[in-house]
Amino acid sequence: MSRHLSGEASPAEIQELQDLLEQSPDQSQMLDILQSYFSAGGSQSGVDSSDPDFEQRFHRIIQRPSQPSRIWLGTRIRLRSIIYSAAALCGIIVLGWGIFHQHQAGPLPQPGNRPKGGEVTARSGVRTKLLLPDGSQVWLNSNSKLKYTADFNVHSREVDLEGEAYFDVAKDMERPFIVHTSAVDIRVLGTAFTIKSYPQDETIEATLLKGAIEISGRDNPDAPRVILKPDEKLVLTKHWLSSSLAATTKSAGNAPTPRARPAISVNPVSANIPDSNKVETAWLYNRLVFDGDTFKELAEKMERWYNVKIIFRDDRLYKYRFGGAFANESVQGALNALQLTAPFNYKINGDVIELFYKK
Repeated sequence: MSRHLSGEASPAEIQELQDLLEQSPDQSQMLDILQSYFSAGGSQSGVDSSDPDFEQRFHRIIQRPSQPSRIWLGTRIRLRSIIYSAAALCGIIVLGWGIFHQHQAGPLPQPGNRPKGGEVTARSGVRTKLLLPDGSQVWLNSNSKLKYTADFNVHSREVDLEGEAYFDVAKDMERPFIVHTSAVDIRVLGTAFTIKSYPQDETIEATLLKGAIEISGRDNPDAPRVILKPDEKLVLTKHWLSSSLAATTKSAGNAPTPRARPAISVNPVSANIPDSNKVETAWLYNRLVFDGDTFKELAEKMERWYNVKIIFRDDRLYKYRFGGAFANESVQGALNALQLTAPFNYKINGDVIELFYKK
């Protein structure tokens, strides 16, 4: 592919590439995407070339000196000179190829042996970006996994998510985009939103930035449906599917229902602060933001963020709450900052951190 895009492929190599594309149509679309993004202007990619925010997001998300490069596919790159450097272009394509095929352990698929679908994982301490076959873009937060089947974008567009992700969905009125989580389904036509659904968390969160989404119980047709408007956030406890339908919602501006913790709540998200400062989207900008988190809640976030295990040696530390943000901080630097507001000491042994109450 790299030699084809740089104009250096021989007739035999072009024929070899065509044979590969016939065996695996998915790669034909991948080549089309590469051609779009590395051609002048990139207008064929569906990305607005005059959108400075998109370019800024790319540099802030992908180009992190402290992290190895992840994936460049699906991101508008102005460095057109890359085309004329076969080595550099090979590197980009290999990164993209790996993200699209890291679920495969064997050789490239042969005729009659089509892959069953895709699976992309962002391990702890890593954030990953990918481009789906329909042009939708997905950012995965640490310790998250996204799956889609081989017929994605043929008759339907459905993915399974475990963890946290930001979706920028390509519009397709005939084929709604559906995200399946452990407890809910999110149905959209074209929009941008985040979902947080880690297995160990007590809640599932969905935040809508633009467009509209409908949220329903995954395996319970009688469960209430919620339609979010821009700058609204849904928080639901995972027991909501087994609770009675008397558990009603709380909409923005309305009084909550009389229960200790609503099974479902919808709350406004401030539109007056940049996405890089919002708890729901700051991770896209390589920032860990927390607002009123208990020490235990913050520790869970730090475990995913830094790929460590945090153990509390004194329950008295649970009562402390924190607000702030970490940007490019080491785990030791983050703990030192937290010590300014909570009385604790810590001991680091490899990837295990023990916290002790300081009298």
